[in-house]
Amino acid sequence: MGNLLYLVILLALGNISRRLPVFPENTPNVVNLFVIYISFPATILLQINKIDIQADLMVLALVPWILVFLSIFSVGLISKFLQWDKKLTGAVLLSVALGNTAFFGYPAVSAFFGEQSLGYAIIYDQLGSFIALATFGTIVVSIYGTSQKISFKTVLLKIVGFPPFIALIAGIFLVKTPVSGMMLKMLEGLSATLVPLAIFSVGAQLKFRQPSTNIKPICIAIFLKMILSPMIAFFILMFMGIQGTVFHISVFQAGMPSMVMAGVLAATGNLRSDVTNAVIGYGILFSFITLPILYYILISF
Repeated sequence: MGNLLYLVILLALGNISRRLPVFPENTPNVVNLFVIYISFPATILLQINKIDIQADLMVLALVPWILVFLSIFSVGLISKFLQWDKKLTGAVLLSVALGNTAFFGYPAVSAFFGEQSLGYAIIYDQLGSFIALATFGTIVVSIYGTSQKISFKTVLLKIVGFPPFIALIAGIFLVKTPVSGMMLKMLEGLSATLVPLAIFSVGAQLKFRQPSTNIKPICIAIFLKMILSPMIAFFILMFMGIQGTVFHISVFQAGMPSMVMAGVLAATGNLRSDVTNAVIGYGILFSFITLPILYYILISF
């Protein structure tokens, strides 16, 4: 799967850049700002215009939202038990709740289940993970990105002023509005920078040698995201009587590694981005083991 190898190469290039003097120390910060203020809003405006809701496939969009709310519950309990501070809790929450169901998920679904299943993966991502990133991700950054007590009004103002959220609202109001050729080309060009810049930034901040205090939250986040999440999706859908391709793709997408944008959000939101980036990096490598296993489990049902 060429796209998966592409991810690893970009991570490696970003990691190498930290050791090259030509790249200033604040390179990841500048890249993150570009992604948050330009690349991601352009992607939202481009993709939200393409969404076509079909009632019989809404279960695909329901699964990621169920996992988001369960992640709030599970991470909250673990955080309280282990006495994590707000910044670590927010970082782990982003890592667990948001899965890389687009750039990583699409090629993985296509490779394992065939291109005919790609439409199901897109619905899961666009109506689930994608919107959760723009809304839930914004809320997490607003609440956990400060050590001070903040009011509902403060959180609301931060959400309303967050560029991706502004783009989401604009996209919803403009959904299905014809986009001119010039505007479409510009959005496509800016959107194309999202994945390479975001992954490069994660690689530039990723330290494979982690301090001992980081090992536990990293392992917990990877376990919750890549092992427990697909298990939960599996049993929920079995209980609901869902079968076939919807069942397979929902569970498979639930097992994707953490979303790369989680690392960018953690960094720009002043959360523990070192933990989030480690979860993303190790998760991508770990997925080369977990996804084939998950696939063979699914096709037996």
